[in-house]
Amino acid sequence: MFYFFKKGNETVQCEVRVAADGPGYEIIITEGNGQQRTERFATSDQVHQRWLELNETFTKDGWWGPATQDGRG
Repeated sequence: MFYFFKKGNETVQCEVRVAADGPGYEIIITEGNGQQRTERFATSDQVHQRWLELNETFTKDGWWGPATQDGRG
């Protein structure tokens, strides 16, 4: 699932997915300048908790979102 946050002309993309290289989950955060970081989690509960933390942080920092893009329409 892709989520997008906007502030002014900046956009941050967050992708929450099953780990690409084995068991677990990942959140891939791509900054507006293209810099990317990956956070890895063993369980769906852990990745969900981190997603809630990120969402709260972006909101507190004045970002608008999340807007979603999940491939379903």
